[in-house]
Amino acid sequence: MVADKAACQPVADALSETGAVKAVASVERSAVAEDRSGVMVRVRLASYATDGAKKIMAELAGAAQRCKGFDGTNSDGKQHLGVAQYGAYLSAQSALGFRLTAKVGDQTLPIYLDVGSVGGTVEYLATFNVLGDDLGTGSTTAERQQSVKLGAAAS
Repeated sequence: MVADKAACQPVADALSETGAVKAVASVERSAVAEDRSGVMVRVRLASYATDGAKKIMAELAGAAQRCKGFDGTNSDGKQHLGVAQYGAYLSAQSALGFRLTAKVGDQTLPIYLDVGSVGGTVEYLATFNVLGDDLGTGSTTAERQQSVKLGAAAS
């Protein structure tokens, strides 16, 4: 995804799993709520060489201060995303939380993006509800469990 505002590109990179800093290894999993509520969670763990994780977190911290929204373009077309910061809950050396809003037809879809780093590993957690219901800023059970696993792996 390419953001129309340079200050927002780190957020677009975190969503689209691209960017100037390339991961040396990564794994991604997605889960859909079994209760048919429409809740989806995408978890990505990526390892970076040297100071890659620090650079990503610094760029995201800058975006949290300067980016309020952007038009992002990818292979599916153009999408406007509103961007607001919220208190991240991840147990990490560095963590940020973003509440993004995307328009899908007449519906506004809130997306919660939490990013945390431990050493050279960055954890990306995206939670959203395809039905458009706002989940609020609380973490889901799957996110909490994945965060515990990352913390144990880094110890």
